[in-house]
Amino acid sequence: MLVSFLRPCCSSSTAAVLFVVSLLSSNYLIGSVEAVENEINIESFGDNPRHTWYALNDPVMGGLSTGTATVEDGVGHFKGEVVGVPKLDDAPGFISMLTRGGYFPDLTSCAGLKLTVKENGDAPYEGFRVSFGTNHPTGSMPYARGYKTHMTIPTVGEWTEVYLPFTEFSDYWDPKTGLPITTCEEDNQYCPDDTSLQKLLRFEIQAEGVLGKIDLQVKSIDAVGCTDSTVPEDDPNPGSDSNSGGAPSNSGGAPWNNQGSSHGGNNRGDREPPKRMDNGDIRIESFSDPQHSWFSLNDPVMGGNSSASVVIQNDAAIFDGEVVDVPFLSAPGFIKMETRGGEFPDVSHCKALKINLMAMQEYEGLRVSFGVHHREDAQPYVRGYKAHFKAPVGSFGDVIIPFDDFSDNWDPYTGDVVVTCAEDAQYCANRRALRDFSIFSIMGEGIDGKVHLEVKSVDATQCSAARYGMTDSNGSNGGTIALWVLLSFGFVGSVFGAFFLGKRRSSGKVEFEMGEVDVKTAQIA
Repeated sequence: MLVSFLRPCCSSSTAAVLFVVSLLSSNYLIGSVEAVENEINIESFGDNPRHTWYALNDPVMGGLSTGTATVEDGVGHFKGEVVGVPKLDDAPGFISMLTRGGYFPDLTSCAGLKLTVKENGDAPYEGFRVSFGTNHPTGSMPYARGYKTHMTIPTVGEWTEVYLPFTEFSDYWDPKTGLPITTCEEDNQYCPDDTSLQKLLRFEIQAEGVLGKIDLQVKSIDAVGCTDSTVPEDDPNPGSDSNSGGAPSNSGGAPWNNQGSSHGGNNRGDREPPKRMDNGDIRIESFSDPQHSWFSLNDPVMGGNSSASVVIQNDAAIFDGEVVDVPFLSAPGFIKMETRGGEFPDVSHCKALKINLMAMQEYEGLRVSFGVHHREDAQPYVRGYKAHFKAPVGSFGDVIIPFDDFSDNWDPYTGDVVVTCAEDAQYCANRRALRDFSIFSIMGEGIDGKVHLEVKSVDATQCSAARYGMTDSNGSNGGTIALWVLLSFGFVGSVFGAFFLGKRRSSGKVEFEMGEVDVKTAQIA
């Protein structure tokens, strides 16, 4: 059977890639190969998506673009707006819908990709890209990784199938626009290699290099023109984390792809009250019942060779890897276990983090960071508040890290805090970051060595009890409510007492003026 990839030849605005199995129209032919018709599903956004999807936007590089990646009603939703990056003379930034790690089927026998999509809006957006893999071409920017191609969606408001031959992908692309400089078809040294097709590791849909609003829906992502019909679409060894390279670990957790969150955090009006433990701590994460999706993110995204994986098993997150030198820096890189988006509790009334964990060996480069705040004079990719910590070796224990130890003034080359919050208040975590972490990471950074951590829980500790809407470990906030009921009765009684006292004194020419009173009522869960 003849399998062909076709593309309109007449107009760049209609350069959608079409895949045809049958007779060919003479206006569209770009190439063909003999193959047995077979498709391999990479992702279906139905009842149980195979991967955890999240948004990654240009604020990580100093931009102002915003985007969200959600999965609702069996469809992936990618929405947002690409705006100019101030530090790049307002050149267009990027937003992306991304998944890392997990199981990807072997696509070495396939000819290309098929995306079933619908673009909403008044006019088509011209800056869609699709990329996969982590390959880094020699001579390119350290963060320019993976194979990428442009994607044109031919119609607006209708479901359509867009076909992208692997011959149109390239790992030699312009990091400012996302457009290929030289395609695989033009020079085969830039073609996707078998290693990348065997394990994609990473898949991304981007809006990049073109200003504008986007609203894209995705039903499925498939590989097409595959000659090997024996490739399993589902992981034959679930839990092995064999494809890790940023693998989301969401065993029993609440993945970001159902939260509708981006780097700006969720709508706090829709949030559940924070869970208060019996000891007054606020639960952020328990790996016996994880509420977030966790993945590893390592320095290969910046040109390094460090590696790590994250697996959740036996009520603990196992973070295992090694920090090695980044060749072009001749300095140690980083590895981290990270979660982005989802629901983070308000911990602005707490004084410290408490992490229950165990290390298998000494390692001096452990850091913890949270938030997306960017210090004004910092490099574009330096974001969040960070602190150093030491983990107990050989047995589980609690590590307390005061928020005063955190700072947004840290060295991007080593991860070391330069000036702590305790030393200078301008570097303290702001209230916005403490109310919603948005991103939380545990890292090995700045020191070469092996890292093996087992993490059971993350809490905020030394928290003030007089907060509204706090729930205890059983989901009740009865103690706090009872306190507020008593305080309310006492307050009302004192007001009436003062009122009558004022009336009595008024006969003695002493006037009592009752000011405006702001009474807050505790939320009842």
